[in-house]
Amino acid sequence: MRVGEAIIDLLVREYGVDTVFGIPGVHNIELFRGLHASGVRVVAPRHEQGAGFMADGWSISTGRPGVCVLISGPGLTNAITPIAQAYHDSRPMLVLASTTPTNALGKKFGPLHDLDDQSGVVRSVTALSETITDASQLPAVLERAWNIFTSGRPRPVHIAIPTDVLEQFVEPFMRTPINTPPNAPQTSDIQRAVQMLAGSKRPMIVAGGGSLECGELITRIAETIDSPIVLTGNAKGEVPSTHKLCVGSALVIPRVQEEIEQSDVVLVVGSELSDADLYNGGRALSFSGKVIRIDIDAEQISRRVAPEIAIVASAKLALTQITDELSRLGVESSNSGESRATNLRLSARSGVRQDLLPWIDAMEQTMPEGTVVAVDSTQLAYAAHTVMSCNSPRSWLAPFGFGTLGCALPMAIGAAIADSTKSVLAIVGDGGWLFTVAEMAAAIDEGVDMVLVLWDNRGYAQIRESFDDVRAPRMGVDVSSHDPSAIARGFGWNAVDVTTVEAFSIVLNEAFEHRGAHFIRISVS
Repeated sequence: MRVGEAIIDLLVREYGVDTVFGIPGVHNIELFRGLHASGVRVVAPRHEQGAGFMADGWSISTGRPGVCVLISGPGLTNAITPIAQAYHDSRPMLVLASTTPTNALGKKFGPLHDLDDQSGVVRSVTALSETITDASQLPAVLERAWNIFTSGRPRPVHIAIPTDVLEQFVEPFMRTPINTPPNAPQTSDIQRAVQMLAGSKRPMIVAGGGSLECGELITRIAETIDSPIVLTGNAKGEVPSTHKLCVGSALVIPRVQEEIEQSDVVLVVGSELSDADLYNGGRALSFSGKVIRIDIDAEQISRRVAPEIAIVASAKLALTQITDELSRLGVESSNSGESRATNLRLSARSGVRQDLLPWIDAMEQTMPEGTVVAVDSTQLAYAAHTVMSCNSPRSWLAPFGFGTLGCALPMAIGAAIADSTKSVLAIVGDGGWLFTVAEMAAAIDEGVDMVLVLWDNRGYAQIRESFDDVRAPRMGVDVSSHDPSAIARGFGWNAVDVTTVEAFSIVLNEAFEHRGAHFIRISVS
């Protein structure tokens, strides 16, 4: 078989790859030859940016690496934004891309799709970016990629293969396993952390994206020490919003930040405590109490805060040991956790734009249980992120770290492909929607069932307000798509315009009751 076929064969046989997002071209035909032979589902977006966002949405929903197959040059550069988003939010993504022939690499004589150093172009937004000119090295580099995805801080990996290498004939590749020791915590650190948590009188837990798959452990610890739980955006749903100790993803609310700063012991699990979560002008939290920090990334453990106890380890292993030790000691605290959490939830609700709440309440009351929600960078989504309930892990998709526009539609498509039994809702703005509007065609081709809610405020309203805040003359913020519903119908979607919350509730309920792709435009003045 050819190298392109051997790569796909190995990924399917040893790594369980069953879905790929990508656009074929003359330079990656050998990879697509392998995809056809393997039976892998290939989702063809209308732009490589869509491929990356779909793979990211699919990855969030499944907990597995999303896979993109791209062409050299512009195919890769088109996908850099979603690659960077996955990097910022610590999510696994495998990007397989062709590159120019071996005899043309770095020669600068103008071959088609040439980049002087394709791997170098994306190295700053990947954990690993390599150009492989020797086919025998591919099994080892693929194993390194999976080791990054599963044994450390997961981030994208880019592998570029010259077209002439893809065309070479080889025997089927064999997996070359890497024995990676578990990221276990130090026993002494766990014991110190347990003593500190057990003795706390005003504890707080902050759980980030590095705490995924740990919701039950976090809940048990919180119940034991009677602590509120604040979730970052990437952990939304890991602890159900219905739990009495769950504050939700409200780090952006000043009162929530104050409560964290005033707590005597704060357990931070898998979070950068980043500006994107705090959105407070770049001010790092000023902790008055002691901080216990758990993070798998040794370089991250002391950024922005010097923890009293730094536990560099897998969150699941560390939290399991803390839970077991608290149970063994019979710790059972009463620290007004429920009332503190309740007050913080009220602060969050009062801290967002009040005119947006009826629309959010309508969605929350109408959505089927377990609905996957993808939100874009738009005003309705910002408020929804802070106050909308989410009771299932891996069911809230958003551009947290990178803050890009246009990701919600393709991410929602990726989530719908990951699990067709779940309802899927995307919340987008009329400005950002146009960034990836072409993926509406991909949704129809793939037979995706989903609902897209368009918040149409005639342009980039948040940026418009930012201009006004600093008394700068508005420029480039009053843009229009003229008739969004007509555009949606042109792509084959069912489209309805609404102007009231009452009409929205009725139309949204009808959309969820019927299969297909549904577009609801909320026209606001």
